[in-house]
Amino acid sequence: MERAYLDEEVSAAQLPRLWVLIMPGTVDVLGVIVLAAGSSRRFGEDDKLLADLCNEPLVTFAFQLAANVPAAARLAVVSSEAVADLARAAGLHPIRIPQGETQSFSLRAGIKALDPRCDASLILLGDMPFLLGDDLAKLLEMKAPACAALGGKPVVPALLPRAWFDEILTLSEDCGARALLERTEAYQRLSLPASRLRDIDEPSDLLGFHEQ
Repeated sequence: MERAYLDEEVSAAQLPRLWVLIMPGTVDVLGVIVLAAGSSRRFGEDDKLLADLCNEPLVTFAFQLAANVPAAARLAVVSSEAVADLARAAGLHPIRIPQGETQSFSLRAGIKALDPRCDASLILLGDMPFLLGDDLAKLLEMKAPACAALGGKPVVPALLPRAWFDEILTLSEDCGARALLERTEAYQRLSLPASRLRDIDEPSDLLGFHEQ
C-alpha cells in the first residue's frame, strides 16, 4: 500500500468565497482523508463526484475544504483517474483503489496510507459539498473521537483517534466508521444543520443548487 508522508511545510491555499479559515484544534499531528471512491449506483451511469455543482465538479468542494485544514497529511481515496486529478489539483495525495469497493474498504485504504506519526484522522466524504470550514473548525476543537451529529445520531465528518486505527483496519461490512462512532458520547458530537450534512446520491439532489 502506498503511504503518504507528512508535508514538510503546511500551507493553506486562498479560501473560496464564504468559507471560513480553519484554525488548528487540539490534535497534534492530523491526517485528513476524503473518501471519494463511491460507485454512484443511484446516480445513474455518470460519476456523481464529477457532476456539475455551481460550475465545479461536485467533489471539488470536499477537496478544497480538506486542502484548507491545517493538517500534516491530506489524502483522497479515489477509484478514477479523473477524480485523482482533481485531488492533486487541490493539493491532496490520491490513494487509488479498485472501482466498486465498499466504504469500509475505502476507509481502510486511507488509514493504511496515513503516515504513522498522525495521531488522529479527520474523515470527510467526497459527496458532501455543503459543509463549511467553520463546521470543521468546531469539530477540530473537540478531542478525538468526535463527529458531527444529525438529530443526535453520529455521522461523518468524524475525527478518529489513532487508538481506533487498528480496529478500523479490521472492518469488513460496508458501514465505514459508523459502528465506531456509535460509541461516542453526546458531548463528543457536534450538532450541525441537515442542510450542511446533505450528501448527493441522485441527480435530483442537485436541483436548485446550480444557480447558487
